[in-house]
Amino acid sequence: MRSYKEEEAFQLKTGLVLVGHGSRAPESLGVYEEIADFVEGSSDYVVKVGYMKHGRPNIIEALRQLIEEGVKRIVVVPLFILPGLHVQEDIPVLLGLKDGEAPDFGYGRIRVPDDVDILYASHIGADERLAEVVLDRAREVLE
Repeated sequence: MRSYKEEEAFQLKTGLVLVGHGSRAPESLGVYEEIADFVEGSSDYVVKVGYMKHGRPNIIEALRQLIEEGVKRIVVVPLFILPGLHVQEDIPVLLGLKDGEAPDFGYGRIRVPDDVDILYASHIGADERLAEVVLDRAREVLE
């Protein structure tokens, strides 16, 4: 049995779902998992990966996993550089944050319990921290 403080900390636990597009190439999915490991290792968040399509768990399954683990606040972070259709329409509709027709990916929308908050973060976008990664990749081939 948890103490009051432990219960309070447990209930305030925040989880992240990193949303990737997915890929038919299985080795590509490992990149998302690596990113999730980096994020989880650098934070106090419980981190899951959810794929739009071509990967498991899908976004809904990842959310359900966190909910089943007792997470009460979930931040969904799209691992997309561009603000395309998935970022602006599909993901918000799947999360129930926007009205519209859910994309037909075969898994529908999530029904979120009343005591769980789903927050939707911005896509990666044009972040100046990406310059270092781009320059590193260029240096790798120039050396």
